Amino acid sequence: MSSSKILQITDLHILPHVDDTLLGINTEAYFLQTLAQAHATHGQFDLILLTGDLGQDPNADSYQRICRHLQTYQTPCLCLPGNHDDSDLMAIHLNAGLVSCRKHLLLGNWQIICLDSQKPGSPIGALSPEELVFLEQTLTAHTQPALLAVHHHCVASQSSWMDTMQIENSAELLALVERFEQVKAITCGHLHQEMQASHKGIDILVTPASCFQFKPKAAEFELDLLPPGYRVFDLFADGSFATRVYRLPISMSDLQTQSHGY
Repeated sequence: MSSSKILQITDLHILPHVDDTLLGINTEAYFLQTLAQAHATHGQFDLILLTGDLGQDPNADSYQRICRHLQTYQTPCLCLPGNHDDSDLMAIHLNAGLVSCRKHLLLGNWQIICLDSQKPGSPIGALSPEELVFLEQTLTAHTQPALLAVHHHCVASQSSWMDTMQIENSAELLALVERFEQVKAITCGHLHQEMQASHKGIDILVTPASCFQFKPKAAEFELDLLPPGYRVFDLFADGSFATRVYRLPISMSDLQTQSHGY
């Protein structure tokens, strides 16, 4: 059965300068390792999907560097914003060649829908009325199997400090998508950990960060020693899919585990 293969990378937290570090690690170097490891292991992808927090303190240069790194793979790339991102700068500097901030893409027999869960001035996720209208109109117009991508999580993670930042109108989002049988999965980042849940037959997937990870089920900020990860999707022509998270084979020995925030 024919399929489309997607690489999801999330929570890059690229810093303003190439040699900058965050919590003791060079996030840009880890992003490059993640891209390289994914391609060495799985070959060419049909799409690279970046699901937010691309920049830590975003500026034009950091987004330009991300764009250059992605362009070396000659693969369509979709970029959506997280709470650390600057959407206006992304729209300018992540729209070149095969790299874009498009919100809708037809890929084989599937459609990929990118949602913006930024709440201005807040780390909390939210989907604006306009974003929900866009989603409803898109699902009404296109009946192909749909993979939705968004930065913030829409179901509780049992990490209480992170769940304060969950999409605050998650119930509205889930009530909307459950009306459309073509919605197969929602994938996100933000949690810096792997998680899988479901809602009325829709898979809810969380992908680990390409930099540092957070301890699952923690009450407050706590780092995990698991290495960076990425997710691979195989989207099949009959509307089914397979997905798995992979980790880099590295040690996080430089990570400043005693930090209380970032």
